[in-house]
Formats: sequence, structure tokens, C-alpha cells
Amino acid sequence: MDGRLEVDGGERGGATGVEMALIWIALIGLILAVVQVALIFYAGQLALTGAQDGLRSGRAYLAESTTDAARRDAEAFLARAGGTVLTDVVVTATIDDDGALLRVQVTGSALSLVPGVPLAVTREAVGGVERVSP
Repeated sequence: MDGRLEVDGGERGGATGVEMALIWIALIGLILAVVQVALIFYAGQLALTGAQDGLRSGRAYLAESTTDAARRDAEAFLARAGGTVLTDVVVTATIDDDGALLRVQVTGSALSLVPGVPLAVTREAVGGVERVSP
């Protein structure tokens, strides 16, 4: 014997290290994908909550414009809670032709883990407007 240790089946030549590197790359990719889906879901929930908050404010009978109140309160909520998860927020509030339905739509971009990939999020809340009848 010349002092070398022989393994049954011969040497693998570093195949185990390559296999582990590939497994770790796949595992890290899977973890990042799960985190990205969670960020998109959270941004969607923020947008929906903002739209619902605006709808609540706009539905009530107020002396001021219904759409202005809805847009203002939705934007205020999103400014407080949105942070960096939901950016480039645009809030639109419209009333249908007969003035019975208020529609508040929130559009923005979710935080992306991949630079340069925009992830648009749009949520909408619709409800009847309260009016005082004689």
C-alpha cells in the first residue's frame, strides 16, 4: 500500500459539493419566491384596506364632496400603513351616474425582490352612498 485511502466505488471527484451547491441554490430560490408572494399578498391587503377605509368615509352623508372624502381618507391610511411595501399609490374615487354607488380604487406597486420587475397591485371597494331623503 502506498498510504492512499481507497473508497468503494472509486473517487467521486467533488460531486457531493456540486450537488449540495445546486440544492442550496434551489432552496434559496424557493424561499425568495415564498417571500415575494407574501409581499404581493400583503401589498394587496393594504390596498384593499385603504379602499375600504375610503369607501367608509365617502359613503356617509357629509357636507363635503363624497369622492374627496373617500380619496383623502384612503390616501391617509396608505400613507400611515403602506411604508415601502406598497409604493406609487394612486387612489381614485368615483360615483356612478345616478349617485347611488361609490367606487374607490387603489393602485400601486408591491415591493419586488428582483430589481426592475414591477409588481402592480389593484384593489377596489364598492358600496352604496347614504343620502338624506325628505
